[in-house]
Amino acid sequence: MQKFKSNPAKTVLTISMGFLVMYLFAKWDWALQVAVVIGLVGVFSNYLSQKIEWLWMGLGGLLGLFVPKIILTMLFYLFLFPIASLSKLFTKTDSLMLKNQRESTFTDRKKDFEKADFEKIW
Repeated sequence: MQKFKSNPAKTVLTISMGFLVMYLFAKWDWALQVAVVIGLVGVFSNYLSQKIEWLWMGLGGLLGLFVPKIILTMLFYLFLFPIASLSKLFTKTDSLMLKNQRESTFTDRKKDFEKADFEKIW
């Protein structure tokens, strides 16, 4: 794993541009003001840039703990669970042989193998 190379100027520029884009799309005046303030702090103070970067990386680490769980939970309950439920309701076949209707789960395959079947197995 690569070690994180700190670059406070790029981080502050990225945050500032993010607020600027937020202003352009949402027309929130406060986003423009925050972009200008953070941009000026990044230009004039290396110490404050490092503190802003430290806060930003901390927020990213904290969000990294929760956001994947939220997204995966939403994915499961919005897509996978309804698809599985509908499949179970409307499918009549027992392809996994879960209902014990047979004495064995072994399936006899009547196939004659040829030389080509063993040459390219996959």
